[in-house]
Amino acid sequence: MNGFSPATHLLLVIATPLIGAVVAWVLGGRGLSAVRQSAAMTAVITLMNAGWLVLRYLQSPEAAAGEPYAVSSAPWLVGGIFDVRLSLGLDGLSIWLFGLSALLSLTAVLVSWNAIREKPVGFYVLLLLLEAAMLGVFAARDVILFYVFFEFTLVPLFFLIGIWGHDERRRAAVKFFIYTLAGSVLAFLGLLTIVLWNASHTGTVTFDIASLTAGTAAHPLPMSREGGWLQMIVFLALFAGFAVKVPIVPFHTWLPLAHVEAPTGGSVDLAGVLLKIGIYGFLRFSLPMLPDATAAAAPWLFGLGVVGILYGALVALVQTDLKRLIAYSSVSHMGYIVMGLFALEPVAVEGANLQLINHGLSAAGLFALVGMIYERFHTRSIANLGGIATKAPWLTVLFMLFTFSSIGLPGLNGFVGEFLILAGSFQRAWAGVAPSLRTPYLIMAVSAVAGVVLGAWYMLWAVERVFFGGSREPPRQGATGHDHGHAAHGHNTHGHNTHGHNTHGHNTHGQNTHGHDTHGGSDGRCDLEWYEIAALAPLAVFVLWIGLTPAPFLAPPAAMLRANTRSATTAFAERMQAEEDLAPSPEAAHVVNRDQPASRKPFTLTSELTLDRP
Repeated sequence: MNGFSPATHLLLVIATPLIGAVVAWVLGGRGLSAVRQSAAMTAVITLMNAGWLVLRYLQSPEAAAGEPYAVSSAPWLVGGIFDVRLSLGLDGLSIWLFGLSALLSLTAVLVSWNAIREKPVGFYVLLLLLEAAMLGVFAARDVILFYVFFEFTLVPLFFLIGIWGHDERRRAAVKFFIYTLAGSVLAFLGLLTIVLWNASHTGTVTFDIASLTAGTAAHPLPMSREGGWLQMIVFLALFAGFAVKVPIVPFHTWLPLAHVEAPTGGSVDLAGVLLKIGIYGFLRFSLPMLPDATAAAAPWLFGLGVVGILYGALVALVQTDLKRLIAYSSVSHMGYIVMGLFALEPVAVEGANLQLINHGLSAAGLFALVGMIYERFHTRSIANLGGIATKAPWLTVLFMLFTFSSIGLPGLNGFVGEFLILAGSFQRAWAGVAPSLRTPYLIMAVSAVAGVVLGAWYMLWAVERVFFGGSREPPRQGATGHDHGHAAHGHNTHGHNTHGHNTHGHNTHGQNTHGHDTHGGSDGRCDLEWYEIAALAPLAVFVLWIGLTPAPFLAPPAAMLRANTRSATTAFAERMQAEEDLAPSPEAAHVVNRDQPASRKPFTLTSELTLDRP
């Protein structure tokens, strides 16, 4: 593969799923086996090429210097004042998300191996198209190209949910599409405003992201009454698109329904990759291009992150549907990432960036395992499950591994990210804000720690009820009778379906239409199949690898993170200093509280976990 230039290598990685989608379509007449084997082979080839490209990047001088790698650019709409290009490339900000997209796409294909029997050609074609869009969105270096890939991720997932989802699949698909499309249109208008503002100073309408970042640094958008608060307006437009994508509470209402109704492969890609695009958008556009507005909004967004942590955890605690519980846990864990990002403290930002990968691994693993449980027992109702550990010990081991990763057990990947986020947040609260904000920031940081406790509570309680104790396997209603987890809504009690929706021994949505239980749950043989182990084993390896040696994963993005957050961090520090200057003099403050020191800056915590004392 070294015979290809890095730019050609990147193009091949993105093109491979597109070629594979065509091949799967052509092989559709040869039956299910040919289609799914073709999709799996395409995903494997894409992952191998993407992995090799990541290794080439890590060994390149660009990685050490924090510069773009594998850059290619071809004219798309160039003429007159316009300069729109098909520009692709990778850097420290995108490299791990690019690799994660390739890894989880293989997982999505393998977990669908026996779950999808109806219209498999369309399913696997859409899954491969979604993979190409996810790879493209992290490689795009032009605003128009980024937006094309950003929007294109919506289309395959819309059909995956709407056709192969569960009972409320159409409502979930429409809600998902409307929310994300509306937000992305506002974000696009905000990006166009940045383009036009830059053009008014340079005379060229360029959509190149690096040029726009440099242009807004040289000619910032106005952040004053005289300038119409343009920078804040554009920030709010971008926030609308990216906050829905994360999602940040209260823009999250589409997510639990989409997760619950999506097929397992769709849930893996949604939780593992698509939610990360919103945070990536903040890091790529909002923080470097709109630093003053970011600094002004940071305390509020820090607080929204904490609200998301607690809200998601408390709602997850009362769920009776296992998949819905995992969905709300995603809301809670994405809250930590939002909190770390808008702490605007380097160590917290690095932790948030690492936690994007950590959450992608653990959430994808948990959603995959919930789908495997559903295939075997045809229910996601926690009340109807129990004693699975005796029937499926390896499934239990992997579920517990991803659970421990999710709750931040030391030695696993989740601990590293959450520790850095919380450490950076406490440092910001203690020494990096104006005195008037110190107490609110400390309260929010302590509340985030409470979220860790709640996360352990709802996850471990779910594990205890589902995997241990006496077996509560629901009675069979025909060989393929399905319960879509209606117990969460009060429709299913005591292990039977009171509505009779699925008593005909068949399913019209393509989840298990093969006419028999291939996992043999009735005779006690229901542990993992080879393709399920192949889907989850790589995720388990990275969970342990990142947890034990996080430095190789923290180092590559560090330079780009510092560069993209420096202006916002500086603007926030200036804003805090201005508020402190407006506060009462130190002498007056000592009259109120003689024990409080005038300045609290005893140390600076870095991601290398060293203490730099002044």
